[in-house]
Amino acid sequence: MLIAYISSRLFMTDYINKEDRQLAASLVRKYFNGEISICNLFDNFPNFENDYKIRALFYRIENKPKTGWLFGVSKSKYKKFLDETYNMIEELESDQLRSKTMKSLFEMLWLQSNNCTEQIQNMGNLIFEVSKMTNNSKKEVVRYLNLLMEKSYIENISTEPLLYQFTLKGKNIKTDSEIEELIKNAT
Repeated sequence: MLIAYISSRLFMTDYINKEDRQLAASLVRKYFNGEISICNLFDNFPNFENDYKIRALFYRIENKPKTGWLFGVSKSKYKKFLDETYNMIEELESDQLRSKTMKSLFEMLWLQSNNCTEQIQNMGNLIFEVSKMTNNSKKEVVRYLNLLMEKSYIENISTEPLLYQFTLKGKNIKTDSEIEELIKNAT
């Protein structure tokens, strides 16, 4: 009974987070299209205390650079800011797996395992580093790791101490195109 309650609470939390992410993305998109003001954006912005991605988008908009010749950033830097912001918006709207995150995770796994020749230790630290590199939460990176385990690219070989290793199937993945194919097959 308790397990069913906890799983239903987790499902509801994920559902609420997904709705909040989509609302935040929609509001920021409307702001950049000139449909709402910055005040309306901040007044209607969802609670971002428990969601890293929504918080990152909020702070990005709050610290939006000014364009212009005097005391502003160049047009190319502002365009880069807009491109990165729209990438964040699309990521929040779609909630799909991203190849950038999977590539970063694979690179860290390869480094940690000495190119698939040793066991993977310190998975918690590895997840933390990938989350910092990709601006994802640790929970999001664990989602990618679980996908690799589910598809039998990595296996857990010990729980005390916690150790992982690449499977034969996982050792064969060496290029970015193979990682992108893995993402396409997962969705």
